[in-house]
Parts: sequence; C-alpha cells; structure tokens
Amino acid sequence: MASENIIQKVHAVITQVLREQTLRNVAWRGDGGEAYYQANFNHSRSLAALASLAEDDVSLCHLAAGWYRAHAVMPKGTLAAQSQHLIIICHDLSAKLLDTLEKLQQGRLEAVVLFLDYSRRYVNKHPGRGSEPWFYTYPGVFAQARGLVYAPPIECDDFNGLNRALRSLVQKKGLKILHVLGPDKQPEMSNKSHDNNSISVSSPSKNKSATLKASSSLAPTFEELALKYIAFDLKDQNLVSCLWTCHKDPGPFKSLRNRLQLTSIDGVILQAIGMAVCGIHPLIVISAADLPKILNELFNTASFPITILLTDAGLVGNQEEHPSSANFHDLAMLRSFANIHVAVRSDEEEARSMLLNLLSAPEPGLLRLSSSSTVGLPKANQARPKEKLCGRCLVEGSDLAFVCLGSVAYHAILAAHNLKTWGFKAAVYDMAWLNPFDTELLQKAIQTGRLITVEEHSTIGGLASTVSEYLAQNDLEDHVQLRTVGLINTIDSPNLEDHGISMEELTQQAKMILGFKEGEL
Repeated sequence: MASENIIQKVHAVITQVLREQTLRNVAWRGDGGEAYYQANFNHSRSLAALASLAEDDVSLCHLAAGWYRAHAVMPKGTLAAQSQHLIIICHDLSAKLLDTLEKLQQGRLEAVVLFLDYSRRYVNKHPGRGSEPWFYTYPGVFAQARGLVYAPPIECDDFNGLNRALRSLVQKKGLKILHVLGPDKQPEMSNKSHDNNSISVSSPSKNKSATLKASSSLAPTFEELALKYIAFDLKDQNLVSCLWTCHKDPGPFKSLRNRLQLTSIDGVILQAIGMAVCGIHPLIVISAADLPKILNELFNTASFPITILLTDAGLVGNQEEHPSSANFHDLAMLRSFANIHVAVRSDEEEARSMLLNLLSAPEPGLLRLSSSSTVGLPKANQARPKEKLCGRCLVEGSDLAFVCLGSVAYHAILAAHNLKTWGFKAAVYDMAWLNPFDTELLQKAIQTGRLITVEEHSTIGGLASTVSEYLAQNDLEDHVQLRTVGLINTIDSPNLEDHGISMEELTQQAKMILGFKEGEL
C-alpha cells in the first residue's frame, strides 16, 4: 500500500499535467478527484457530479461512458456537442475493469484511462534480467488482447514524458490506457505477493457484446408492432438516446443511427445516469429475463429521468424458448419501487402514447411489452387524459367487471360480448398503470360487486395482488367477490388459452362468479 505522501504527490503531478493541456473533461473519484475539482474551476461540473456517485473504478467508467454518449448525440451546433476529450482516472487495473473497458470500446467509447499505479504494483524486476518491467507480459498483454491501446508505464516524476504521452493518446481513436507509476520508493514485491494479486491468466476474451438474432415469429406480435411505431416516434426526439441490451436484432430502432447504442446489461443503469445528468433522456431496452440483473442499480435512479422499455414479458412467443421466472414475476419485482412509474399497454397505439408520456416525465419509468399475438383493441368508451396516468373503461357494464392489465383486455372484451347473449352486462376496465395505480377506476369496477382480474403475469405480486390488497385495506373483502386469472408457472405452454386467458375461459369464470351451477356452465 502506497503512503499518503506518495498518493498526494501522484495526484499533484496528474493535476498539473491536466491543467497544462487544458483537459477539462475529467472523471476522477475519491480524494484526488475532489481536490482536482476544487482547484480547477474550468472542469466539467456534470462529470464531477457523476464522479461523486461512483463506488469504484468500474462504476466510474460506466457513468463516464453515459456522459460521453450523451454529448455524442446532442444536436450539432451546441457547445456540449463539440468534440470532447474524455479522461478517466482509475486506481487499479483489475480483470473486471479491463472487461468493462473492452465492452465500452465495443460501444465506440473514446477516452484516455489514466491508471495511477501508486505502489508500482504492476512493475517488478525479473531476477537476472536487469530492470525489464513486467508490462511486456503483464498487464499490457491483457489490455492489448482486448483491443485496447496500452502505453508502457511512465514515471510520475517524468513530467515532460507524461505530457507527450497524454497528448499523443488523446489524438488516437478508441480506448487508451496510460500507465502512470508512483515514485520508486516502495520495496519490491515478492513473486508470491505478486501472484496473489495478479489478474488470472486466461485466453483473450472474445466479443462479449449482445449476440443479435432475428425473431423467428411468423405473425407480428404486439411487441414487434409496438417497437416499430415507437422507433418511428423517436426519430423526432433528438434528446432521447437508446441503450439496447437485448439479445435480438434492434430492427426498426436502427433508424435512430447514432442515438442507438448496442451495449451490455452490465452497468447500463450507470451509463443511463451519465446521460441523464447531461440532459439526454436515456431509453433502456431490456429483456424481462434480464430484469433481476439491474434491480440493485435501479434503486439509484430515483432522482434521474430514465425510461426502461421491458420486452419479452409474460409468455415467450418463440416455441423454442422457455420463459424464465422473471417473465412471469417482473411486475412483482417492480412493485417494490415506489418512485418508478410502471405502465402496461393494451395495444401498440397505447404503447406509443405511454412511452411519450414517460419520456416527458422527470421521474424514472418503465413500459412493459409482451410478445403475445397481436390484436388491435376497439375504440374505448372513455378517453384517457394525456396528462394523467390513469386507466380507461373499454366496455360499460353493471353485473360484473373484468379488471385487466395489458393486451389480455382483448379477450375480456370478447367474453363481455359473449355474456350479453346470456343477458349479463360485463364491464371491461384497462388499468394501464400498475404504479401509480388508478384507484378511482377500480372503485367504479367495485360497484358491480364482482371482479375478475386478468393479466399476462402471475397472479402473485401483480394486478391480482394489487386489487386484493386494496380490498383488504378498505374492508371490502366481504362485499366484493373476486376471482383472479393469470399465468400459471406449472404450465409449459406459450399459448394464453392454456393459462385460462381466452374468451371461452373468461366466460366460464364470469358464470361461476355470477352463481351458475356446475351443470349450467
């Protein structure tokens, strides 16, 4: 471990070099960064704010990458859109950091990473080989194997050498690493000590970016149509940039050109925060199966306008794929985030309006898309106010109410029309938003005295649980009959009908709640 005096000396030298070259876009966390930002009033304040959020060097790189991409998509002619040289200061060169830099470079990030090797940890002398440094095989070989530009170690005392090396690297393309050594006053590490702290030797990693594959579905799904229309709407949203993490081809989103970034799920929330701080609204496209991977980072989005487009939720339309637990329980996970607006669209047109609503909101939000077969909904009896996050009535009725969330409302509409032949008037309500939940609309449904919740989600943790909790909290359980219909974990089928979501099955549920006897169903 380097002494405090050595660390302060390295910080002072780096600060002087950065000031000498008037490089103001510096991401530097910790005491060194705080001292640098206090001493240099011309620094990027947005990067300073992001550096204060970073927990380690990996998170700092993701945040800085978001900052860089935000400036890359800003309208031409603005000061922020001008070419910016990004400098990232790191304190270690771990395998995890190198993997992160490799993924970010695949996303066309251009920056110089100054690695401050205070204790000369990565430079040692080979016995009998003079002062030949380790960098010929370590760590430079690992960086170069990942396609990164690696500059040989430079002594921090060599001010002119540091200046020349940094000036040269700034002019090069891609991600560059400049290895800066602390003063040569540390005792040499033994081979044993070095082995305990070294990066594990492995074959150079191959491209780990998302593997793209085209959809094999023949008929268009709700999700495919929604993505097509959403991509069309985003063409005019110049301050919106898309981070695509799905393992399938972005299709119509390719029309966004430089505002579309294919990236890994790792650190994507931090990259989005980096963009949001710069005034660019990030739209993250993520598969429902990957949702658990970002739950921890989602807690950091409370004060940032970030929108998530959740794809492949509910049943997976591809017969070759099996839905994960996250596909059935994503809404249950999201209900724990009180500050995130959660929208579930009933058709592709509603998805467009919902997303535009979320993109204009100052809070984080999520729009859930499912891959069920597409069927357009008829025009609603009740118009939805654009400025209000609320549901709508699709069919009026007084005998019972189908309370729906998502595209399953179509099957409820068919069941309501079928029940008319039996002389019953069934209402259909599209709740649309799980958070905030439209309790006023639910109260109208409760007036019928009979509720059937329908959702393309498990009945545990989603719409059914929300309605049950509302009834219990308002002492209505003894006054309202409730039946729940949703996805069944034990049924291995991509068809809604097998889960009881169809006109016929919902009609049967309605007859049971209306008091029909078993032989009359």
